[in-house]
Order: sequence, then C-alpha cells, then structure tokens
Amino acid sequence: MYEYKIFLKEKKQIDELMEQDYQIVSVKENLNGALIQFRPADRKSPDQVKTLRILTPDARKYFTNRLRLKRKVKS
Repeated sequence: MYEYKIFLKEKKQIDELMEQDYQIVSVKENLNGALIQFRPADRKSPDQVKTLRILTPDARKYFTNRLRLKRKVKS
C-alpha cells in the first residue's frame, strides 16, 4: 500500500508539470529509478528546467505511456 501512495504522488507531479505545458526533454534511468527533466514548451525560458526523481515502476510506466500518447497525437 505504501508503494501505491508513492506512485500516486509521482503521477500527480508528472501530471501537474504536463498540465503547466512542460514537456519531457530527458530521461536517465538507473537501478534506483529515473530522473526526468522537464522544460517549458514555449521555449521562452529554456533554463527553467525541473527534474523529478521517479522511484516506482508504475510511475515509470506511466510517464512512458504519456510520452507515447503525445507522440501519437502529434503524428
């Protein structure tokens, strides 16, 4: 149950950044999780980078699916 709460928190953080029109620009994965870098989509402030550390496997799957969905919509 504890891991599910962590997943919900990570999912909420990802959703909030994407709703604020941030886009994922970099993903670095290792055995401890993933580091995801977000930048504003408007490119007016390119140095405004936000980084999230994602620990749960479910949250890693979630952001991967969000990326796929965005690419599908753009095509």
